[in-house]
Amino acid sequence: MKKTALTTLAILLATALTTACKQAAQNPRDVAQQYWQALKAGDTNAARELVTTETQPELDAYLQLPADQKTALGDVNLGAEKTTVVTIVYPDAANPEDYRAFETVLELENGQWKVDASQSLPPKPSVPTDQEMDELAEQLNESVQENIESIEEAMSEGMRMLHEAMRQGSQDMGESLLKGMEELNRSMQESIEQMQKRRELQEQQEQQAPSHEGEGLL
Repeated sequence: MKKTALTTLAILLATALTTACKQAAQNPRDVAQQYWQALKAGDTNAARELVTTETQPELDAYLQLPADQKTALGDVNLGAEKTTVVTIVYPDAANPEDYRAFETVLELENGQWKVDASQSLPPKPSVPTDQEMDELAEQLNESVQENIESIEEAMSEGMRMLHEAMRQGSQDMGESLLKGMEELNRSMQESIEQMQKRRELQEQQEQQAPSHEGEGLL
């Protein structure tokens, strides 16, 4: 009876110790403390046990560096305890291919884990803002204005060549085809005239705009 009681007590103690060890290992601050203490003491095996499997080669590479390339661990202090959780959000639940990945940063405050909102903001959407759209439209308008003369020249040359081809081949063209070519010629001419008028109007507005240079100065 006593033997059974002792066996049960031993199992309970072992379970309690195992649970305590697991809880201690789950505390990020304790793990960090043990890791740096092991490195400071030169216990590389203990340090390696506290490193993730995938990053153990990096630790080994660091340990093999010459002493002058490693920072001496004279004293190691740990600041505020923090941890991160990989977070993935799906803006459109129906589209699993569209997602944003970032980290939620948590800090230990008064014994409780709290989210650090300054470091846990979701990434900005990829949709351009109104300001970016306005800037894009302005850049496009400037590009058109810079190239408007070359566009007009190209259209004029194309129209001249078209008119010459119509004149030379008018005898062989059918009436409907000839009419279509004439309509295209007229449309191109109207487009050129409209572009010229818009440019002239813009130049007039720029010339008539009052100058505010010097206003508001005391």
